[in-house]
Amino acid sequence: MNRTLNTAGEASYQVPMGALGTVELCYGWPQQIDAVLEEKIIGLMRLTTASAPIIGFAEEISDAEARQYLQDLRGNLAAGKIRLLSIVTGGGELIGLCTLRRNLNPNNRHITDLAKGMIHEDYRGGLVLPVAFQEIALQCEQDGVELLTLDVRDGTPAHHAWQRFGFTTYGTLPDYARAQGKVHAGHFMMQKVSDLKARAAQMLQARVARAQPEGQTA
Repeated sequence: MNRTLNTAGEASYQVPMGALGTVELCYGWPQQIDAVLEEKIIGLMRLTTASAPIIGFAEEISDAEARQYLQDLRGNLAAGKIRLLSIVTGGGELIGLCTLRRNLNPNNRHITDLAKGMIHEDYRGGLVLPVAFQEIALQCEQDGVELLTLDVRDGTPAHHAWQRFGFTTYGTLPDYARAQGKVHAGHFMMQKVSDLKARAAQMLQARVARAQPEGQTA
């Protein structure tokens, strides 16, 4: 799958999406959040929580919670504490977002935490996530990061996705999250950036090969 840079400096891909056809997706690292991007982020958060839990939020996100989250996101982005990956269609729809929480301690700068990640449900299960991991790995390499960590609620679609992409559990917390009167366990997971990059590339090559008619190559 060809990777090109558009005029905004984003990585652009033509991604086959089954019934949706081939969709142009642009993976970028915005340096700031303007009013337009803010509304798109809030909309994506609400769509995502309706179908899959996001740790730290209820099933319905209030306006106050959304604004507070965006305020914190802006502050951390301006301070260099996070990287923000946005996934946008060629038509301008925000369909994915991922926050990388940077470790600025000199002894731990080789570690970055995959904080909140979300993908619009219409775009899940295809090539969107493998491409995202490829872009995350490339950014981590630029930042000198060698190890990715994350935490996730047990048994969720996100938990199963991280497992498929090679993240392994190094610890569990039985009382990780409480929602709808229930206690949920959580997994703390890790993977080397180099392993993630190789695994994402292999997945992309395999899926693109399956999508090609006989006699054609990507």
